[in-house]
Amino acid sequence: MIRRRWWVVLGWWTAWWAAVTALFMFLGAVTDQPIGLGGCAASAAFVIIVGEIADRFRRRFPSRRRPRR
Repeated sequence: MIRRRWWVVLGWWTAWWAAVTALFMFLGAVTDQPIGLGGCAASAAFVIIVGEIADRFRRRFPSRRRPRR
């Protein structure tokens, strides 16, 4: 059961990375500044890693705002 869940998570990460890579390639083509597949893939990995680290910090250190009454 745990092994299957690991494969599912890996599949979702791969799909997310591929979608962001495709988006970067599309944006490069639209703006007439095409970048190769390797550059788009590396940029997508960087953006996803930075976003995940920021999300971990956000969850670890919740907002210190007090709720309104």
